[in-house]
Amino acid sequence: MQIITTHLNADFDCIASMMAAKKIYPEALLVLPGSSENKVSEFLQQEKFPLEFKRVKDIQMDKVTLLVLVDTHDPKRIGVFSSLMAHPKVKVHIYDHHKNPVLEGRVEKMVVENRGACTSIFSEILEKNNISLTVEESSLMALGIYQDTHSLTSSSTTPEDLVAVSNLLRKGADLDKVSRFMSQKLNIEQLVIFNELIANLDSQLVNGVELTVATASVEDYVSDLAYVVSRILELENLNALFVIVRMDKRIYLIARSRGHDVDVSRVAEVFEGGGHRNAASASIKDMTLVQAKEKLLTTLSEIVRPANRIKDVMHFPVVSVAVNDSISSAESILTLYNLNTLPVLSKEKPVGLITRQVVEKAIHHRLEEDCVEEFMIRRFSVTSPDEFFNSVIPLIIEEKQKLIPVVNPEDKLVGVVSRGDILRELHTTEGGGRNQAGVHKNIKSLLKERLGRDLLDLLERISQIANRSEVSVFAVGGFVRDLLLNISNKDIDIVVEGDGILFASNLAEEFGARVTSHEKFGTSVVIFPDGYRIDVATARLEYYEHPGALPTVEQSSVKSDLYRRDFTVNSIAVKLNGEDAFCLIDFFNGERDVKNKEIHVLHNLSFIEDPCRLFRAIRFEQRYGFKISMQTEAFMKVAIKKRLVDSLSGTRFLNEIILILNENHPLKYILRMRELGLLQFVSPQMMVEQALEKIPAVLSWAEFISFPEKPEVWYVYFLALLYALDEESFAQTADRLQMQARLKKSLIRDRETCKQGLMLLETDKDWRPETIYNQLSEFSVEAVIYFLAVASTDRANQYANTYFTQYHKQAELSLTGDDLVKMGIKPGPVFQSVFKALREAHVKGAIETREEEVAWVKKQFLEQ
Repeated sequence: MQIITTHLNADFDCIASMMAAKKIYPEALLVLPGSSENKVSEFLQQEKFPLEFKRVKDIQMDKVTLLVLVDTHDPKRIGVFSSLMAHPKVKVHIYDHHKNPVLEGRVEKMVVENRGACTSIFSEILEKNNISLTVEESSLMALGIYQDTHSLTSSSTTPEDLVAVSNLLRKGADLDKVSRFMSQKLNIEQLVIFNELIANLDSQLVNGVELTVATASVEDYVSDLAYVVSRILELENLNALFVIVRMDKRIYLIARSRGHDVDVSRVAEVFEGGGHRNAASASIKDMTLVQAKEKLLTTLSEIVRPANRIKDVMHFPVVSVAVNDSISSAESILTLYNLNTLPVLSKEKPVGLITRQVVEKAIHHRLEEDCVEEFMIRRFSVTSPDEFFNSVIPLIIEEKQKLIPVVNPEDKLVGVVSRGDILRELHTTEGGGRNQAGVHKNIKSLLKERLGRDLLDLLERISQIANRSEVSVFAVGGFVRDLLLNISNKDIDIVVEGDGILFASNLAEEFGARVTSHEKFGTSVVIFPDGYRIDVATARLEYYEHPGALPTVEQSSVKSDLYRRDFTVNSIAVKLNGEDAFCLIDFFNGERDVKNKEIHVLHNLSFIEDPCRLFRAIRFEQRYGFKISMQTEAFMKVAIKKRLVDSLSGTRFLNEIILILNENHPLKYILRMRELGLLQFVSPQMMVEQALEKIPAVLSWAEFISFPEKPEVWYVYFLALLYALDEESFAQTADRLQMQARLKKSLIRDRETCKQGLMLLETDKDWRPETIYNQLSEFSVEAVIYFLAVASTDRANQYANTYFTQYHKQAELSLTGDDLVKMGIKPGPVFQSVFKALREAHVKGAIETREEEVAWVKKQFLEQ
């Protein structure tokens, strides 16, 4: 016998899931372990829905071979069927959307997905297996989803729930019917208990989170109490509501929430109940109403995640102005640091606020030399580091204060909280992933999985040193990005909240390493005995005096340090020590953008301040197969239109080009630069030649050739880009990029030898051995590769093969300049002629040994 069942007091999600499960298990019997909600019973009666439910007393438990549970996994919630879950001869299949199942007994199949309703899981299964639904069945399943997700408005709703509803609507689900059964009026009994609960609402601040508890007592059982609780939650606009009611000599707990501050299912589990994050219930035994409330409050204090405190979200150190500073100096500071409001200090204490709007108006009225004190906002509120984050929300929203100074017990400024901080924290709290500002889950298990033992041990030792040094230390940037992408990257960048140079010295002492520091930028490189390097930097903020300039840096916090970076995917960190050791720090949604494979710039003027980021955006996009976001690309195009690349020094510009050409498959990077109009800054005459497309094939050939030295791939592509430029344009490009003399000389030589080789290919259809040798021996290995790509003929390929497989080795000489002197030849230009002639004789097969070389020189140069 096969049984399909669900939890006690079945709702629409239960019934719809059971109906859908029947389509997967057609031989199974539908059995409710207890009663169903009134609205469910009304629906089944009014609609004459063709579902046949068996009574529990008609089931022979010893005959059951398969138990299918829907919308629950908890044995305590399925009544008499709980014993079957541990029976050795009963197979158990579970379909549920409640998290973290803790199962007893044997489970053969378990489908647990993060969905707002269990019905959504079945909708996906039926859709995948092309199992049809009638209009009535589609309507019931829509009811199940709408009820459990509060009409798709609950924070537990997922995109998959919306897709499921969409599919059901296509199958004919009747939303009028859904609306009719979703709407419900309170009956007399419910109204009585509703009024008592409203009168007994008790708001509690638990770990900084506002929760509401209500109690009531009635003599008779009141049906659908969960609906009453949901109505109170909505009407009173509560964050979370816990109701304890004594009814008919029993006590019931019903909990509902609308956010992520508290998982009500965890609270219900303490009372041997269950549910999911936003809705749960329990039947409480052996307690009075007072005892149940006391236990509830104790449980909440243990389970409710502590709200963030101001110290978790504030910015520090603070950019500020003094009371005697001028309006013009305030304007400069606001612009340099890209801020909108500054605290005004007197002896380190905040005495006012000055906004960009006020400053600009004062300058408009020619008051730029007046003191800030004369125009500052004097009425403002402050907070302290240990206050709960929620406490400043009214100041920001209701009092419209744009910046909240954070002060210590001596009223000295230690940080600030901005409107942006509040909005960002509210957003991430609603997202449900963080327990402190910017802090995600602990990822130590991920580090163990993706890093080698040696690297993980190194991070743990760095953590220990940081704890002893009493500083906070973070791994940042590309190392963290590549960790999330599961790409090997052993280059660790460390940021220190404190003295980074001192920490680098401590690190070097611990490992017997040496350290090189740059005081101006607060950076150090720790070089280990085996040559391994770690970059260590003081957490800093930076500003740019003008576009393309190197940044001016100041010591700051890790939050400011991450904000100064180029893209969100590079603004992620892992805290290496302290209470949150090995937790992900992500203030700017970098992890999300890594997952979505998108490049997002951190701030609007990023490309204006540093045009090098234009090239980095392309590098990251092409390297990882990401996509530059529409907004970011728009910012790039503005910077390109304003020709801000012209403000870069030639050295920085050339370095960015070399970095791009050093990437794998540089052609796609070049094409992207052309698409965005960046090649014009190298040279307005620059063209992407067809030969570029053939370079990869030639490089593949080169892997099988014994070259005298390994070709530098970036140089091959660079030569290809510059090859078609005329002499004047090439000279201008070399000057613009501030090429070193050696590089410029190499490019001039290789451009010329390639042109000569191509001309000779056209005029001489059959190169003799000495011609092959004389021509190709003048080429660098990179020039050979480009020559073959641009020539693109079998004849050129054949010559190159012959040269490298035969003539290059064959032309090696035994005689040296000293030998020629001993033979009586005076040093001078004649030496070049002798050696050239000797090599030609070798490749023609005229001579082979040292003795033959000596004889040949005597005959050709001494006997005439």
